[in-house]
Amino acid sequence: MSFKDVAGRYEGPALEREVLAFWREHQVFEESTRQSEGRPLYIWNEGPPTANGRPGIHHVLARTFKDIFPRFKHMQGYHCPRKAGWDTHGLPVEHEIEKELGIFDKARIEEEVGIAEFTKRCRDSVMRYIGDWEKMTERMGFWVNLDEAYYTLDNSFIESVWWLLKQLWEKDLIYQGYKVVPYDPRIGATLSSHEVALGYKEVEDPSVTVRFRLLDSDDTSFLVWTTTPWTLPSNLALAVAADVDYVYVESGGETLILAESLLESVLRDAEYKIVKTVKGAELEGARYQRLFDYLPAEGDICQVWTADFVTTEDGTGIVHCAPAYGEDDVKLCQSKGLPVIHGVGLDGNFVAEVEPVAGMFFKEADPVLVEILEQRGLMYRSEKYLHNYPHGWRTGDPLIYYAKHAWYIRTSNFRDRMVELNRTINWVPENIKEGRFGNWLANNIDWALSRERFWGTPLPVWTDGEGDFMCIGSLEELTSLSGRDLSELDLHRPAVDDITFVHPENGREYRRVPEVIDCWFDSGAMSYAQFHYPFENQEAFAQRFPADYICEAIDQTRGWFYSLHAIASLVSNSVAYKNCICLGHVVDKDGKKMSKSVGNIVDPYDVFDTVGADALRWYMSARIAPEVQKRISVDFVREVASTFINTYWNTYAFFVMYARLDEVDLSRDVAVENRPEIDRWVLALLHDTVKRTTDSLESYDAQSAGQAIESFVDQLSNWYVRRNRRRFWKAAAGEDKQSAYLTLYECLHVVTRLMAPVMPFISESVYGNLSAVGSDAPKSVHMAEWPTVDEAKVDEALIFEFDVVQRVVGLGRSARNDTKLKVRQPLPRLLVRVPGSDAASAVESHQAQILEELNVKTLELIAQDAELVSYRIKPNLPRIGKRYGKLIPAIREALSNADGGVIAAAVAAGEGFMLDAGGESLSFEAEDVLVESESAEGYSSAEEGGYLVGLDIRLTEALKLEGLAREVVRTVQDARKQAGLEVSDRIRLRIGGSGGVQSALDAHRGFIMSETLSVAWADDEFPGGYSVDHDVDGQSWTIQLEKVNG
Repeated sequence: MSFKDVAGRYEGPALEREVLAFWREHQVFEESTRQSEGRPLYIWNEGPPTANGRPGIHHVLARTFKDIFPRFKHMQGYHCPRKAGWDTHGLPVEHEIEKELGIFDKARIEEEVGIAEFTKRCRDSVMRYIGDWEKMTERMGFWVNLDEAYYTLDNSFIESVWWLLKQLWEKDLIYQGYKVVPYDPRIGATLSSHEVALGYKEVEDPSVTVRFRLLDSDDTSFLVWTTTPWTLPSNLALAVAADVDYVYVESGGETLILAESLLESVLRDAEYKIVKTVKGAELEGARYQRLFDYLPAEGDICQVWTADFVTTEDGTGIVHCAPAYGEDDVKLCQSKGLPVIHGVGLDGNFVAEVEPVAGMFFKEADPVLVEILEQRGLMYRSEKYLHNYPHGWRTGDPLIYYAKHAWYIRTSNFRDRMVELNRTINWVPENIKEGRFGNWLANNIDWALSRERFWGTPLPVWTDGEGDFMCIGSLEELTSLSGRDLSELDLHRPAVDDITFVHPENGREYRRVPEVIDCWFDSGAMSYAQFHYPFENQEAFAQRFPADYICEAIDQTRGWFYSLHAIASLVSNSVAYKNCICLGHVVDKDGKKMSKSVGNIVDPYDVFDTVGADALRWYMSARIAPEVQKRISVDFVREVASTFINTYWNTYAFFVMYARLDEVDLSRDVAVENRPEIDRWVLALLHDTVKRTTDSLESYDAQSAGQAIESFVDQLSNWYVRRNRRRFWKAAAGEDKQSAYLTLYECLHVVTRLMAPVMPFISESVYGNLSAVGSDAPKSVHMAEWPTVDEAKVDEALIFEFDVVQRVVGLGRSARNDTKLKVRQPLPRLLVRVPGSDAASAVESHQAQILEELNVKTLELIAQDAELVSYRIKPNLPRIGKRYGKLIPAIREALSNADGGVIAAAVAAGEGFMLDAGGESLSFEAEDVLVESESAEGYSSAEEGGYLVGLDIRLTEALKLEGLAREVVRTVQDARKQAGLEVSDRIRLRIGGSGGVQSALDAHRGFIMSETLSVAWADDEFPGGYSVDHDVDGQSWTIQLEKVNG
């Protein structure tokens, strides 16, 4: 078996370029997909990005998570088609063209540009950056079928959307009616709630309290608070709460009516006298004088009604209702038979009838209307206040909540069913199910379907203009009705607008309504429309719906996640996806939102070209929980490469170097039961890691999978390889050395496959070398089988024993760090206390390993009640001083008499404890006390989790000489490196030095020669070679060495 030489240093970008070339040359993705056909299906659905802009670092995050799980499932034996998709409609696309044209007004676009030219530009725009997306997709190692991607602008996709709408239409779930919607008058667009959430700004608006005079009295008024004076010309009713107490109060020569509980906040310092108290229900039917008579209104207007939406949290407890501009208002007023009257047009400007403010933008009319009310004596109080108000996320102008005739889907009819189906979905993180997404579903309102725009899927509804509507569900249906060949028709505006037909029964001509649909319906329809279902691919759809997995950022709970779920619930009574990961957003290194204007955007290629895509993928998925905000910088990602990846690479390079030197033959097996215990331990740990990693990925937990892999790589490198280097160094072949090679090879091969879904490049490179020349293994790691647990190698007891060993060693190192003694200085004795008999047995069984690790001569297990550490527990006065006051002296005394070890253990675990002091039983948290510890004289101790170690730090002369000998070994090893020797080169060595050094040489010459691969010792200087001087702690010596052949 022959391995290629491996660079001593990991170079991510160069390695990844080589792997990309390998993938291209051998068409690895395509071949792996072909080879897996016929296997069980695993379906991931692409949340289609809009490609009218270049991809950013946040797209790397989403595409990493989209890539991980299909790779994992493919290696487990599934067929994962991985169909790409592109979202091509919507306001962002139109706005891009509007910016290019410099025209944002819908009417001007239609007049000066024309719908045909505008939609052509939109179509061209969404294709503009496809190349940039495909380039980044390949560079980051995201495997997705771009050649067969679906596009929401394709006729086949649109026809499926029409079919879905027809299904809803036939269930009477689509209707047209007045509904108050967030509307951006600058661009003539109704916005979704998702879009509204993007544009809130803090602004200063009026806060006015207005008198509404009773119809038959000029000195008695309802007091009404509003922050939208511009809506007052459209007022048609007042609303009160039926069960709230309202009062008539005399104040300043007039009578005012308002909620009793709000008297103080409204009247403030004004003197008043309550003359009458009534329930809100008693006010119902009362009539008042209309504030403005500019707008004609039929019906029983200007009355008081009771309503559930009225509260006494603020204002006066009386709400002014303008049905044209409030959701609650329109529901109440329409239930009373009142009309919807608009004082403001769709352009956001007041209509001509409202003469004082005619033509003014609605928000700019507030001061004029306030002044008119003041002049008429109807303004009780006028102030300003700061609050958050929604603005157009594209225009930056205020939105208006506007009652419009529009098309809606009755999603609220399916609210309970959508909630029920949602409970079957596995959400990551889990709290999304009942939290952000669950709450959104529980408070569901009907879906505002239509948009008054140009570029989008046309709403397939035709009308005779006299109140009759028909929904068209296919191109065939439209062809039949129109009597025309529509096979070449582009199903976009304006071409589709030109298709008319005469109704076969009533003889009237029908034309399409002008609206297009919400682009979120497009993206949510992809479960069906990507297959052109039901017109084609019925079997493929049946096999691939619902999807196994989707993933996008957290904001898609009100976007794509919702649209998928709603459509599937209403059309198929099913979920659209079984598992969903919600990702946190990407921010800069300081946690700030990335912005071009701020200059803190991280370009993905800055990371790809300096550190590599693997490190970025690992950082984003394996180091941080998916829902957590991702702070990104090149340095953050570089840390992954310099720690974990380098550790893995160095271990791999170590194996390859010695395997090449020894021309190792891995076909010669050594039965696991015949291998040394440390081999059996690391294999047991390996297969435990296989289980943990597999279980984590099955649960869509990439972070836990990454933690399991990182932990194993650390153990493999820093425990197994470090402790077994001599087994690879030694010249003689044999079963022990063969066992070491076989064990390390298996560990590397398995862990390489475990990390392949997250780091596809380095795993491909390492796998290709480890699989070796002439092997019948799959050509790519991504075509290899996912590792499975080998029960013969599972040994939980051995893992436990090594865990005990490592805990004791860790505490011993901590205790040594508290001294000034170097690690190379041997110590006479180690005292150990462990929490149970199993741990004690582990310490006894592995005593030699512990002693070697800690450079200690002897080890003693001590009794549970043995005390090597004394504790002083003190009250943390800044925390508890005010809380306990006069009890502090008693607490101090009680702490001094308590078992300090018990309290110290609780504090170390972050746990609270109880204490009797001053005749009371008091509860303390860990932070309420300060713990001071002191080791017994002559010892350095450390304690944690029931484990205690004590290092005897009293040195004899012999121990000092051995420590010096070990220091000499270190300097010889450094000299070998400086001389440019290979790790396996044998040398001739001469050392001369001061008296202490000579004594150390006399006592430990054999040890020094063995540790430095010295095969000859020179007492006198010899010509040539490499020499260097050292001086440490008052001892000096000279090293001379040279390579010895043979």
